[in-house]
Amino acid sequence: MARTDGKNAGPAAADLIEEAVHLLRRNLRELVWYYAGTGPFVVALLYFWAFVAWFAPLDGEIAAGALLLAVLFGWMKAGQRRFALGLLGRRLGGEPPRWTAGRWLAEMAAQFRLQTPGILLVPLAAAFGVPLGWVYCYYQSATAIPPPKDGDSRSVRELAWEQMQLWPVQNHLALSIFVVLWLMVFLNLAVAFYAVPALATQWLGIKTIFAFSGWSLLNSTFLALVAGLTHLSVDPLIKTFYLLRVFHGGARRTGADIRLILGREQTLRRRGAHGAMGAALLLLGVLWLGAPGMRAAEPAPVVQTVPAPVLDRALDRVLGESEFRWRLRPLPTPPGKGKEGMLKGFVRSTLAVAGQMIRTVGHWVNSVREWASDLLPGGKGGDSRGDAAKAGARHSFDWMATLQLGAYLLLMVVAGLLIFVTWKVWRHNRVPRPAAAAAPLPAGVPDLRDEKVEASRLPADGWLDLARRQVTAGEWRLALRALFLATLARHAQEGWLSLAKFKTNLDYETELRRRTRGRVAVVDQFRDRRCRYEEVWYGTVPASDALVRDWLRKMEGIE
Repeated sequence: MARTDGKNAGPAAADLIEEAVHLLRRNLRELVWYYAGTGPFVVALLYFWAFVAWFAPLDGEIAAGALLLAVLFGWMKAGQRRFALGLLGRRLGGEPPRWTAGRWLAEMAAQFRLQTPGILLVPLAAAFGVPLGWVYCYYQSATAIPPPKDGDSRSVRELAWEQMQLWPVQNHLALSIFVVLWLMVFLNLAVAFYAVPALATQWLGIKTIFAFSGWSLLNSTFLALVAGLTHLSVDPLIKTFYLLRVFHGGARRTGADIRLILGREQTLRRRGAHGAMGAALLLLGVLWLGAPGMRAAEPAPVVQTVPAPVLDRALDRVLGESEFRWRLRPLPTPPGKGKEGMLKGFVRSTLAVAGQMIRTVGHWVNSVREWASDLLPGGKGGDSRGDAAKAGARHSFDWMATLQLGAYLLLMVVAGLLIFVTWKVWRHNRVPRPAAAAAPLPAGVPDLRDEKVEASRLPADGWLDLARRQVTAGEWRLALRALFLATLARHAQEGWLSLAKFKTNLDYETELRRRTRGRVAVVDQFRDRRCRYEEVWYGTVPASDALVRDWLRKMEGIE
């Protein structure tokens, strides 16, 4: 559960954005609905913009384009609502809703009535500045609010109005972060579209029309294209943030977040009970199969043997046939070769093979050099020059050709590194890690060998007790993991961390630095323990008893 900044302040904006990133990352399939709805509208809008800006269309053509944009606007809002409700269903632990053709048409009509005033109200609120946060939150929340249930008489408009008034500080802080993110993505895309074609021409010799445009490339159509791509990149994260606001806002009345945690715990207990039942049935089956007199005696397999004299005669008869009679004449000996000894012949053959291999490699190197020279300007495929220019070029050093060759070599090195990293990741995921032997655990105690075990399963004292058991059993590696989980649980009890399944150890360190507010010693100690734990658990450094006992002694002393 996300941290709250105070009474009635709601989850912190940074934590909610972080949760939105992880929710979006785990459910990338839902992005298909977003881009299926938003993509056609953005493409049509950019085409309409360029058509009106570069040509002089008739009034009828402008009206037809505006009508098409209106239809695609409703389709876009319906696709965004399908995307938001799908993610909300995933967050609640269920499946996304299934929409029929009638549901799509009904949502398009509903979104027309609900979202059309926002086309004027959002820019107007942005012009005044102050009301933008509330107006923008209203229309974004209306996209993510699920349809009211049968017992709820409030409409989507009333629920969106209530959500708009909820947690204003969090809303405005998140909008500030999204504005900075939007501007950063916009500048990156603009620089990429402007600089990459010029660099490709300068370094790789690839000539495109974008490289000859110069500053004229920065026209209204170019800026609209970059803005459209920026919107497609950032808007899914904004939609996910506001649907999480809807989730946490509704959970204040329904307790959906608490029911979700309790349901997950019940599922874990149910799986444990099913596993125990399956183990009992397996034990009964083994006892039944091994009990004497319970199974009928199986007949012994009949093995047919062939006497040795019969087998020898059959082999001799087959080997005496014509296809096994070798009558090939030996190869003629070259003149002067018959007198050389065995050692001399072996050395001569080895040197001949080595020479042939060197000549083959040299031929490959020449082929690669000729192929690379053809790619560079001035090669066989480049522009022809006069004989005088070629003669003068022999005595001068072509810096540009050398830089281009260096660029190609750099690309080859980067490609090689990507292949190497991909191979290492594949090998790491393919080879299973050997499970360490552990002391027998009582029922209900988390298994430290399980990579999916969470620090929220036990309080800090429970993890410390589990660490003491592993120390007694001599399992230093498992004891170190129990101590690290106890550290996370203690910081969570102190209010410095919010435990979540999707967070990594580095995420916890970043969150601890943000919440401790200048307590450098606490952050440094956590970083040191995190590095030592990861070196042992994920690396090859062995766990030492001195490290485990020192860590346990400091934890028991209540740092």
